[in-house]
Amino acid sequence: MKIAYLINDMYGIGGTIRTVANQAAALASRHDVEVVSVFRHRDEPALPMPPGVGLRPLVDVREHDGSTGVGGRPLYEGSERAGLPPVLFPPEDSRGSTHSRLTDDRLEEYLTTTDADVVVGTRPGLNIAVARCAPGNVVKVGQEHLTYEQHSEALRRVMAREYAGLDAFVTVTEADARTYSRNMPLPGVRVLSIPNSVPAPPFTANGHNSRTIVSAGRLAPSKRHDLLVKAFASLAEEYPEWTLRIYGRGGRRGALAKLVGSLGLQDRVWLMGPHTHVEEAWAQGAFAAVTSSEEPFGMTIVEAMRSGLPVVSTDCPHGPASIIRDEEDGFLVPNRSVSGIAEGMARLMADDPLRRRMSAAALADSERFDPANVVRLHEGLFSELAGTPLTASDAAPPVPAPRAEPPVACRVRAGGDGLVTLTFTDPPDLIELVRAGQRVTLAPDWRGQVVVDPARERLAADTWEVTRVDGDSVAPVRDVEIHQQGYPLQARRTPELSLVVPTRSAKGGLLLHVRRSAHHAEVGHVEVAEGLITVQGRVLGREEADARARMVVRLRTTRRTLREFSSPVAFGGLFTAVIDPEAVVRGRHGDSEAWEMRLVLSDGTECTVGRHLSGVVGYKKIIEYPAQDVRPARGPGSRVRPYYTVNDRLGLKTSALAPTVEVEEVRVRAAGGGDRLRFAFRLTDTLPEGVEAAVEVVRGTDAGQRYPLEVEGRLLTGAPPLPAHPDHAGVEGLRASWQVRLLAGPAGALSRIGAGSVPGHTARRWNHGPYVRSVTASPLANGDLKVTVADVHMWSALNRRLR
Repeated sequence: MKIAYLINDMYGIGGTIRTVANQAAALASRHDVEVVSVFRHRDEPALPMPPGVGLRPLVDVREHDGSTGVGGRPLYEGSERAGLPPVLFPPEDSRGSTHSRLTDDRLEEYLTTTDADVVVGTRPGLNIAVARCAPGNVVKVGQEHLTYEQHSEALRRVMAREYAGLDAFVTVTEADARTYSRNMPLPGVRVLSIPNSVPAPPFTANGHNSRTIVSAGRLAPSKRHDLLVKAFASLAEEYPEWTLRIYGRGGRRGALAKLVGSLGLQDRVWLMGPHTHVEEAWAQGAFAAVTSSEEPFGMTIVEAMRSGLPVVSTDCPHGPASIIRDEEDGFLVPNRSVSGIAEGMARLMADDPLRRRMSAAALADSERFDPANVVRLHEGLFSELAGTPLTASDAAPPVPAPRAEPPVACRVRAGGDGLVTLTFTDPPDLIELVRAGQRVTLAPDWRGQVVVDPARERLAADTWEVTRVDGDSVAPVRDVEIHQQGYPLQARRTPELSLVVPTRSAKGGLLLHVRRSAHHAEVGHVEVAEGLITVQGRVLGREEADARARMVVRLRTTRRTLREFSSPVAFGGLFTAVIDPEAVVRGRHGDSEAWEMRLVLSDGTECTVGRHLSGVVGYKKIIEYPAQDVRPARGPGSRVRPYYTVNDRLGLKTSALAPTVEVEEVRVRAAGGGDRLRFAFRLTDTLPEGVEAAVEVVRGTDAGQRYPLEVEGRLLTGAPPLPAHPDHAGVEGLRASWQVRLLAGPAGALSRIGAGSVPGHTARRWNHGPYVRSVTASPLANGDLKVTVADVHMWSALNRRLR
């Protein structure tokens, strides 16, 4: 059979995308399979397409000139149809705002002309399109990747009306299939459940107690990562060596980062961002945690179990209870319960033998979700609906094995010894490690292996690109599988820093991050509180105490500019440095500068200071420490924030501090013959010396422009020529609006000053001919101002008054 899967966007990362890829890969062993993606937003899919599976995009959204149509719809491909709301795709679907008449046209064209025997929709809007447009000779299957309760009442009404045109409707749990059968009867439509499938990963967790809890999924409200963070916070003191890594992207990242900061857990809870090969992340964990308030199936649960991790999950509708065998391969805990989640995690954190037993059970129990077992259900359904049910001869082999994937080009193994081994399927003549201004050449051995030893090769602490040399051809090493094990390293058992951490570039090329230093102080905890910055950690390979050690904070651009702070080292190498931000910026207020940090022992030994032993790179995007504000008696102040460099060394950044004043009153009136608007802002306090001010246009003509204001004590004034913009030239009876923002601060570092609490104000004056120009300034909730200019005809105004 030819089977086509219709999906909204196959080029991103998500549970539905992984599910479709798994189903397509398994079916491709005996069928012609194609994935049809409505949208294409990048050149290649973020998750590689399975071998033998075709991919056909319908609408290309990679380039857009900014033009829009109805409801702000982008005019993709330059088509006016892209600016009109959809008719075929129901607007009640949550993706309705991204669809248009252009997507309708492409969907209808594909569905009415397809040569597929079976077309499978993967969300309500696409299921409805399939039901409406696919011809009668095509088997029409709708898949549900959410649940009945997760759809709006308006969408469910459309589904109930249109799903009658399907041949079958498939949910991922029996509970949801029962809910649909009870609440949305579909006579003549076969309603059933088939679980999602997850292939076995190339490697699993090796039983090493990484003391790492892993969670993965969209950072969305329903995933309730906030409960997970709070539960971990309640256990953090009792289990000080454990950390929590949360993988994924989404709109809740900012709120989660704020929560982590408020709990002081920046060093223990890490927002890792998305991972395109999540099985590599699972393999670094001790167990997994899933805290959703609702979960249609629970792909991440199965993925974690297939990687050998027991799972602590909320017992939410509908998926987790159909996957986890409570007390055997994981724990089902009360939904939306911080204490319940904490109790389940604590049992695994405290009991190594229990965790190992559950790990083995998770591996065994999750085999029922292997594609080879699940695909038979899909194949049987499609064959039956097509009128060609499977016969006894079709049952050899009894279970269709997924199409064998070609081996990856390079397997990368990174161990706790700091070395990295590259094993090539097709060995190159040579490999080159490349960084700016330097190349290191290595040759594969007879097995096609290259061992990268940073100490032996004297590799600098930097990021190295790995290229392969084949004759005259030089190309990046891509198509890699990265298996990292043995991390995090224990600082007290690591005599010196010499290790390599492999990752991928944005284009999939292999990168090796070398972390090497003869003398190193590993950071364990950073605290910003009570006007001070405290750094704690351990000096590698040192047992003796050093009461006279000091932390040197040195300006990167002028190394002779430095500050020193006491940093005594206790027995065992533990150090504590207390840094006074006021001393760091003394005499340099208002400057934006970067400072490096070094721990200097009493004998003059200088130690690098950073975070490396976890086997993670890129802390600059993972950990954000709070800043400490320093306000002098006069002049602009400074903000001092600890941060990690691109090489994961700890440093300080200083920046100008925005004035802490607000707008008390604002007046805007026409000036300069009507070609200008004169602004007058009265502040609650006088700005410090040396501070500049400006008004910035956020929306409207001249958007993005800044116009300077004169500073006279508490009064800021200026007259930007907003009405003089060419768009308004020759307009009789002008009506225009702008969103403007007040900025103030040191030159080059202006920050917003809120005007959200000022009363609105309208000023009128004669402008030209019979017109009076009215200028109204109204505060907005975000602190900006909306300024509206309207020319009113005097006779019309007088008429309204007389009435």
